[in-house]
Amino acid sequence: MTQTPYPPTASAVRDRRRAQRGQVAVIFAGAIVLFALLCAAVIDMSWYWTNNLRIQRAADAAALAGVVHLPGNVPAAYAAARAEATKNGYTSGVDGFTVTPLQDPSNSRRLKVSIAGPVGTYFARVAGFTSFPARRDAKADFVLPVPMGSPENYYGVGFYEGRVQDDDLVPGNTDWNAAAQSVSGGQWSNPDRAFTNNNSYTTEDANGHAQQWTNFGVQTELPNDPTLVIDGIEVRLQDARLTGSGTSTACVLQVALSWDAGSSWTANVPSAPLTTSDTDPVVGSNSDLSMWTPHTTWTRSEFANGTFRVRLTWQDGISGCASTRNVQLDQLEVKVQYHTVVTTWVDQTLAVNDPSSGAVLASQGFWGAVFTSGGWRENGDMYAPSFIGNGTGAPSGSASPTYDPDGYDYVLELPGGNGEVRIFDPIFCATGPNAYGGSYGAGDHWTSPTANSNQPSFTGGPVAVTYRLYNMNGSPLDESDDILVGTLAYDPGSRTLGDLSGAFGTPQNNNDPDRQDCSSDPAHNAWVTVDDNLASGTYRLNVNTSIDAGNAATGAENLFSLWVKSGGNARVYGAGRMAAYTNLDGGLQAFYFAQIEDVHAGKTMVIELFDPGEVSGNGFLRIQSPDGDSYDYVNFDWSSDDGRSGTNVSSIQTSIGGAAQFNNRLVTIEVPLPTTYGSAGLNPPGDATDEPGWWRIEYDVSGGNDTTTWQVSIRGNPVHLVLP
Repeated sequence: MTQTPYPPTASAVRDRRRAQRGQVAVIFAGAIVLFALLCAAVIDMSWYWTNNLRIQRAADAAALAGVVHLPGNVPAAYAAARAEATKNGYTSGVDGFTVTPLQDPSNSRRLKVSIAGPVGTYFARVAGFTSFPARRDAKADFVLPVPMGSPENYYGVGFYEGRVQDDDLVPGNTDWNAAAQSVSGGQWSNPDRAFTNNNSYTTEDANGHAQQWTNFGVQTELPNDPTLVIDGIEVRLQDARLTGSGTSTACVLQVALSWDAGSSWTANVPSAPLTTSDTDPVVGSNSDLSMWTPHTTWTRSEFANGTFRVRLTWQDGISGCASTRNVQLDQLEVKVQYHTVVTTWVDQTLAVNDPSSGAVLASQGFWGAVFTSGGWRENGDMYAPSFIGNGTGAPSGSASPTYDPDGYDYVLELPGGNGEVRIFDPIFCATGPNAYGGSYGAGDHWTSPTANSNQPSFTGGPVAVTYRLYNMNGSPLDESDDILVGTLAYDPGSRTLGDLSGAFGTPQNNNDPDRQDCSSDPAHNAWVTVDDNLASGTYRLNVNTSIDAGNAATGAENLFSLWVKSGGNARVYGAGRMAAYTNLDGGLQAFYFAQIEDVHAGKTMVIELFDPGEVSGNGFLRIQSPDGDSYDYVNFDWSSDDGRSGTNVSSIQTSIGGAAQFNNRLVTIEVPLPTTYGSAGLNPPGDATDEPGWWRIEYDVSGGNDTTTWQVSIRGNPVHLVLP
């Protein structure tokens, strides 16, 4: 039988509902506890993560701050890293933290920094964890400025030309000139009969009697030339003969000369023995003045009428000549032999010698260069001149936006101590223009737009230049700790300096009333020592014209060379940028412009050329890479700041028929370095240096001079972090 269920009672329903609510409360309470634990964990982990970020940033900052002191000043690098970590809240030995900087043993320009210490907890303390250990590491590298211009121990020796003096002797002589006047007071009879050859004789019969004659007219036949040299004086006794009787084997006339109207006389010079027949004996020589002692050097003024005299003295009554012998003379004549010097100058390529060994230094194709602050940028120096010039259409007096009053820096590596630093031709001593559109010597010249050697006036001005040598104290990227160790300063005051010797042309200041000849200055065309006892290390030589206020009103370019020596492999080069003056004699010219190490494989080399290739005729520029131990031309992309560009080209034409294509323009060249760059070597056979990685610029020109500012860099920040 089927039973019908009874519905639950109200109290039963109430009991069931109470039981369900109790279960939900327990679950909810458990969930709250779990959520709280999760929140505590998230908070502690977030706090730990945040602190790790802070530690990483502090380590990064410490590595970047310290690496600039490497490789030479490791203690300073460590101190700078620790100081930077402290600025960011982490001091070694405080709150359990350690800050550990370390120079990478495999890369002297890399700094590693490790910061380690405890990070406190909040809720984990409940579980007994008061802190978690944390450590973060950072690595920073820096890339030194690209070495430029020279792989050797000298920098900036270019085409060096002077002039040698070629003296041609031009001989000459006067005619035989007869006396036109006899001097009163003489002892001969009828002395005026010696003026002409007419068989009418002047005579004398007493031993020792003398007679003087003058007004020979010789001076008018001698060139009025400062190079005149008298070679010989001859006196001819025309139709001289003996009369009377007796012994006559030694009858002579004694001849003497006066150069001061008879106040002084030469020694008596005897004629050849006379005979009873007419003879024409000549006394003296056409090439020897030694018999006319003591006056053996004569000048043109001493042959003036009345000043120059000839004296004849009769000799008889001596052994070989009876006192009964007499002499007669038809005409007295004088002839002078002379020469002048015609000087011509012959161009000659000169040598710059190593100041230590004396060996000839091979030309590097350019000179070190710097303009005065009053110059124009359009002449090729991008940074030293304070004016633009009108090459870009701007007024010539417009301020140059690229003007840098700090000048140019050169790096000197002296690894072995006993270091020497010298500068060739450090003074500004202007030379004259040569046949190639440049200047003789190193090439110092004014660049004022109206200064020209063909003008009667001069518009240049005094030029001063200062060289300062600093010990870089092991930190090439930090100039604040550099120590000044030597200075050369050249300031001519109000004088303009030019080489007026003629051996280097005629400089522009030849017509300047305040000019000064600097041809014999010890700093002109010679090596000058800056310091000769330097400790090992890396030094910076600064060349500056802006600190000399007078240069602000003068446009000029000073050219120079640098030389260093020490134990080990000493080097000197431009630091990332340089101004170079090429004084070319035409043809194919090549020179080193940058050293790119194999560590830059796969990167891009950026070359910036300001105002390149302004030469006579056509000019072409090419780039040669040493990759694979062979110098080969490379293709590149280029662009000019006026919008012109080229892609994948092997050359740039910088001049067309003498018309500059990039006057006052910046040309940027990009050369991608293959990922295999340097793997097969960077020392081409026959290379002038053992330093690997030196690239070359090649100019193909017909001659001229050109100043170009060069800058080379590897794309990227020179100081950067290295990712793990």
